[in-house]
Amino acid sequence: MRAEVWRLYRHLLIGGGVIIACCYAAIEFTQHQFSVSEYEQHLCADAEINAAALLLIPGYDPSGSHLSWRFGSEASGVLDAQKVVNLLSNENWLYLSDHNFKLSLVDDNKTLLTGESISEHGFAGHLFSSQNSFEALLNSFLKFDDKLAILESFQCISAKLIDRVDFVPEGRLLGSHGLGFDTSYIWSPKDSDKSVLIGIAKSQMVSFTVVVVSVVAMAIVVMLLLIWRELVTLEVKRKTFESITRQIARGRSGLPKGIPDSSGTLKELAYSFDSMSSHIQRLLKVQREMINAISHELRTPIARLRFGLEVVKDEIDESAHNTISALEDDVEELNTLVDEVLTYGKLEEGSLALNFEETSIRQLIDGILEHNQPLLKHLNVSVFIDDDDEVIADAHHLHRALQNLILNASKYANVAISIRFSADDSRWQVDIEDDGPGIAFEDRDKVFIPFQRLDNSRTRASGGYGLGLAIVQRIAFWHGGAVLVDSSGLGGAKFSLIWSKNQHSESVS
Repeated sequence: MRAEVWRLYRHLLIGGGVIIACCYAAIEFTQHQFSVSEYEQHLCADAEINAAALLLIPGYDPSGSHLSWRFGSEASGVLDAQKVVNLLSNENWLYLSDHNFKLSLVDDNKTLLTGESISEHGFAGHLFSSQNSFEALLNSFLKFDDKLAILESFQCISAKLIDRVDFVPEGRLLGSHGLGFDTSYIWSPKDSDKSVLIGIAKSQMVSFTVVVVSVVAMAIVVMLLLIWRELVTLEVKRKTFESITRQIARGRSGLPKGIPDSSGTLKELAYSFDSMSSHIQRLLKVQREMINAISHELRTPIARLRFGLEVVKDEIDESAHNTISALEDDVEELNTLVDEVLTYGKLEEGSLALNFEETSIRQLIDGILEHNQPLLKHLNVSVFIDDDDEVIADAHHLHRALQNLILNASKYANVAISIRFSADDSRWQVDIEDDGPGIAFEDRDKVFIPFQRLDNSRTRASGGYGLGLAIVQRIAFWHGGAVLVDSSGLGGAKFSLIWSKNQHSESVS
């Protein structure tokens, strides 16, 4: 998994680096575009101010302009204000190269004035650099209304009437910031009770701050998507591995095809688990085969012992009959143990065919109680069964499971046993409770381990062989259910045999 984690970190680092580089490039490009736009706006303002001054003011010197100016051959000297307003409203811009432009003022297809930018992109120009040109234009002989009309005809300059600003000298321009424009002038004309706020017209470009925030937000979203993709990949692998381990736990060997793992880490881990599972299964198979072989081999000598005891019993006197009877009980106990081992082995390896059919729980339990009456006569057995007691199960093995649970309860009960059957839409359930000492929480899983007995002081006769509950668990498993242990309301242990109405198998093979 270390390689898998490192691969995740590597992808995140590479993806993060690429995203940061893309964000940096996007912000640099945007900043460059804003710089170019600002340059073009100031260049346009410079051109319009100087063009108006050249056409309106006799002998005007445009030496402070960033454009080189040339009058057309059709130019006829100074023009009136309205003519200039019309010309500026229809000015022609031509993009040359390297962010340089050419401005032409044309009247009736006659070029009156031409200006070409002569500064390279990046000049530290702003509206304040045109202050002399502005003052020359605004302090000319024109009327205030004509000057305002000219200002309003500019495409790159905005003019706005505001209340009179007393601290600005009449006829002068005062530079200002933060009054609606990045850089601006306040002009207080002599022949008006208003002041004029003059600045660069706002560009239609999106705010640089908005662009930066948008780029960062997109970067965060992309990064989150990248992390989500990696986490989804890990989740898919986790579920695949969980499925593999679940199959191994059920005893299935061999890996499924198409494990989604390009790096091979999951496959290596899965193969390790599969190898371990195969080894454990081989050991368990050897163990089962050995136990089954021993059990089968014991049947013959047990039969011989039983036959021999019958023969000897007829040939000895009455005084030895009790000894022979005790030996016969021991032989019968040994035979029962062999049967239990063989039954559990068949259930464990799945070689028993189960015949599922409709069965009456009431008949099964009544038969068990009647057959084992000598063992239960000292107990008060309460049975609670619904009217609808029909279930689908293998009657023989369900009888075996219920009998094991009832006899197990009878061994530890003091005076009472409770048997309760219930059902819902998806399952059947039989609860068997006793008023004995109960089972400690930490020991509840151990009772289903073959040959496991919680009280080692008990004899075989009282404690059994440790196979009864293990057999119950396997029968429940092949019925698509389970057997659970809990505390009883009577004070002892409660065993619940639960099996599904839909998931039982017709055969364990």
